[in-house]
Amino acid sequence: MKIALIRLTSLGDIILAMASLQIIRRALPDCRITWVADRRFADILDHQPDIQQVIRIDLKALKRRKPLLAGVPAEYRRLASFGPFDAVIDLHGMIKSAVISAILGGRKYGFARDTRKERLAGLFYNRAMPVALDQPAVCRYATLAARSLGLDFRAEDLTSPRPFLFWGAKDRDMTDGFFSREQRNILFIPGTSAAYKNYPPERFARLANLLGENILVCHGNRQEQEAAARIAELSPNAQVLPLLTLNQLKAAVGHADLVIGGDSGPTHIAWACGVPSITLFGATPVCICPTVRNRVITTTSAVNPRKPDPRDDSVSRVSPEEIARLAQTLLNGNPLETAP
Repeated sequence: MKIALIRLTSLGDIILAMASLQIIRRALPDCRITWVADRRFADILDHQPDIQQVIRIDLKALKRRKPLLAGVPAEYRRLASFGPFDAVIDLHGMIKSAVISAILGGRKYGFARDTRKERLAGLFYNRAMPVALDQPAVCRYATLAARSLGLDFRAEDLTSPRPFLFWGAKDRDMTDGFFSREQRNILFIPGTSAAYKNYPPERFARLANLLGENILVCHGNRQEQEAAARIAELSPNAQVLPLLTLNQLKAAVGHADLVIGGDSGPTHIAWACGVPSITLFGATPVCICPTVRNRVITTTSAVNPRKPDPRDDSVSRVSPEEIARLAQTLLNGNPLETAP
């Protein structure tokens, strides 16, 4: 059976959608899975044994072509050449992803009207599947994938997922010298896709001083690099990592003892790798299935799953002491004492 999964962006959502791979592979061990992703994020799919083929697409480059959209016919032919598929599942829910599903060929599935991002995307589906909006995003993706293929899925299937992100043998070389053999290595994620989800550098520094371990801080752009530098400036046990590729980032997360950050793709890598983590949620809903190793701290904010309030910066007010207490529990290997 040939299956195509479409989730173009963002990094965090691709990771969450990838959890459905183990649901599919367990029920259909001989199927061939293709994934369509934006070229900027597609490397997160590298080294994944459940995926036989990755189609990288660059829609922004197509828009920049002169004359306008000159490259569309060739891209259409390229996409069509991969199909047809027995099932094409649009995990993105937008018109652009739905159009891609139509080009690939085969029976097309997507979210029902009340769940997908753009309602007109449903014009391209053979069947739109109802999926409850009040469940974590990782469960919504898995539910759509399972129902599209006639498989059973329960949220409990992802409360202890097997690791599903991997990297190459040389991807750890960039950060290997930053890891300590004498202390626990804790990775901070100082940036997210939206400022209101960020934890302040000053509070991260306070947390680093409370923990007293080897603190590593990653970054993906100039603003995050400035935040990382500020943390290192205020905490003598913090180091700023170099700019990493996605595969190098996976390797760094995979070798950390603990990852702490806001609702972002790099933090979700820890959940996908089975590495202990603490994720901070405020205006955005909890999107993972917490486990005894992967914990969440939520604020008292009222959450709108469709449109989070960008004025809600409640994450910034989470106490470093509260995070440190939970971190010590995970580092000391006693997560069951305060399991969710």
